[in-house]
Amino acid sequence: MGPQRSARRQRADVNIANNAELRANAHHILATIREQRPENTHQVYSPKQEEFKAFCERKQYHDGSTVTEEKLLLFLVEEVANRPLRTRSRKVGSNVPQDETRLAWRSVRAYITALTDLWREQKALGMNSHPSPRVDSAREYLRSLQRRDAQRDREQYADKGRDTLLDGYTEDEFERLCSELWMHGADAASSSAAAAECHFRTLVDLMLGHYMLTRGGDRRSAEISDLFTFEFKGEGPTRCMPLIFTTRASKQNQHGRLETIGALRHRKPILCMLSGLAFYLLYRWDLGDEPFPDFSQRSAWYRIRLIKASTGDRTTAFSYNSQRDWVAKAYSYAGISSQKKTHLPRSGAAKLAELKGVSEDQIRRAGRWNQEQMVGCYLNSLPRKFMRTMAGHPPQMGCFEIPRAAVAPPDELLSLIWPELDAWKGRFGPHAGQINDLAAGGLTSLLLYLREVILQDSVALRRRFPGHPVWNHPVFQHKAYAAFAQDIDASLDAEAAPSRLSVLYQAIPLLADHLQALDARNEQRVRELKGSIERLLELQSSQSQQLQMLTSGSLVFRLETSQAPGGLLLPTPRLRETAALRSAAPQSLPSLSPSLADVASSRYTSAQASIAPTPSARSPSPSPLPAALELAPAPELEPAPKHRMCRAVRTVEDLWREWTEGLQGKPSIAELDRRWGNRWRAGRQSELQWYSLRLEVIKEIRRVAQARRTSEEAAMWQVSQQQQQRGCSLDQLCKQLRAARKECN
Repeated sequence: MGPQRSARRQRADVNIANNAELRANAHHILATIREQRPENTHQVYSPKQEEFKAFCERKQYHDGSTVTEEKLLLFLVEEVANRPLRTRSRKVGSNVPQDETRLAWRSVRAYITALTDLWREQKALGMNSHPSPRVDSAREYLRSLQRRDAQRDREQYADKGRDTLLDGYTEDEFERLCSELWMHGADAASSSAAAAECHFRTLVDLMLGHYMLTRGGDRRSAEISDLFTFEFKGEGPTRCMPLIFTTRASKQNQHGRLETIGALRHRKPILCMLSGLAFYLLYRWDLGDEPFPDFSQRSAWYRIRLIKASTGDRTTAFSYNSQRDWVAKAYSYAGISSQKKTHLPRSGAAKLAELKGVSEDQIRRAGRWNQEQMVGCYLNSLPRKFMRTMAGHPPQMGCFEIPRAAVAPPDELLSLIWPELDAWKGRFGPHAGQINDLAAGGLTSLLLYLREVILQDSVALRRRFPGHPVWNHPVFQHKAYAAFAQDIDASLDAEAAPSRLSVLYQAIPLLADHLQALDARNEQRVRELKGSIERLLELQSSQSQQLQMLTSGSLVFRLETSQAPGGLLLPTPRLRETAALRSAAPQSLPSLSPSLADVASSRYTSAQASIAPTPSARSPSPSPLPAALELAPAPELEPAPKHRMCRAVRTVEDLWREWTEGLQGKPSIAELDRRWGNRWRAGRQSELQWYSLRLEVIKEIRRVAQARRTSEEAAMWQVSQQQQQRGCSLDQLCKQLRAARKECN
């Protein structure tokens, strides 16, 4: 017994040590999670969790603040959903009393999320064995709150224009907004030197949201190390150097995923994102107290804020309240009314892009909404058509043209802007003697280009805002600037008229669409002509059979007369079929053609024809004849079937089988198209759309087969493998293929 007792004691000691180690590791993991959690998440979760713990303490539950579904629902009902708002909300109408206000369902959902996080912590520590509180009851309760909020908005006559196209700004209003910021920056500079910089800061803030669809928090956290430029080849006659902004942390990106967006140089200087940024940095580094960045070490310039606070050093983040106040002030300048403030550029610009005809896929990529892994990891994610359209250029590639950019500034003027930049020119790169720093090389390339933008755009802006303090910079007082400004003035006259090359680039897609429409119409006419020829051949064959029957001797014509009023004898046409022929060959007698029927019905040359069993039947016979032979009309086109494609097809393989072989004994789609054209689906919009979308997969299979010189069956398996790798449905694959085809066009 002694050895067994000793073994059990050792086993118990090992279990105790293991359990202690597991608990310690669980505590360590939770501490790591809390430490790495974003600060905003911590600020949102902690007060709500403390409020729940205080509620449990008041209720004196035997298990304390252990999170269960029943406690969560009671806490929501008593402490959250039905209490008035603690502070006045800007979204509540002024005529609604404070005691009648309630938390919106989204705020209640935030409480559920915070307490679910507390439940996860308790479960990880072994303190909670209950199931997740976020089950069906909590979800249904949220839906009931959604219905309650909708009904309350109706009863309180909430503004129905909220979140619509009216809740934003037009393109003209955005131009007025930019103009007012320039103008008020000039007026406020007389009383405060920092006022002009603050107005430039707000201008850049709004442009980042407008052209790059960034959130307010992303703009506040942006750093100059997030910016660079890269030449886009083939964009047009003018060299295209976009402003590219990258981020690895945002509200929807808390795991370091790379997100990229860019903006092209605008045709109008007042609306140009690059111009606004260039003048803002010019004012900061040449006319203000802030020194030019030192690129010798990354720690010396990586943390410099793009939009910096008015107080503190240049690494201090811009606060939300200050950002909101300045944005609201800018809206008041331009007379823009909206309940949104810092988020308005993101939503307003997306609506403007849609009104300009930009595709949903381009807008989605620009706003980084639900990006795929391929876009985030391997593609640059730059939506070219969105960027061109928002910058005032045609959406086609090859039309980027800014006449003022063709005038190159002299080096003596360029060197006056950020003189310290010349020391870093050519210092970064992969070659010997260079510093291998991609971010520093990208930013210095951008600053070198922004020097040109400042000089080229300054002429038009100086004429429009002559009293702005930015024109006190020495570069605008230099004697070489006057001659350069004259050259720019000459180019400004050509701003409104695009070059012939740009017009040609714009016309080519329209011409291609027109030719495709002509081809489609010609193909339809050819099909109709083939059908007409086939019907004529069938009619000719029918008439030939009728003529052979008439001349074969099997038909007997007999004239009969009828008594007309006045004693006039008129011929009466009667065409009869004998029982002998009907029993001998009931299927061999064709119908008379319309031309023969016209002859038979003539008033003056009518005849009664009967088919006699013997040649003697040609003599008149008073015996009654069989039933009359009806004159059949010309053969009509057989009606097309109303086929419905299978809605249960989920894979490329099944779609290909339906298209080429048919499913469940039904004809294949290829056979229906060959025999009936588009008549089998004509007049049914849902079937037309279903067919058109599935046709994208068939086109892709044929394209792959042609490009790789393989069979269509092998190409089908390759496209099927693409669907499996993407992990998308057949409908999503069709839409992605259509978007990719339009992008290529």
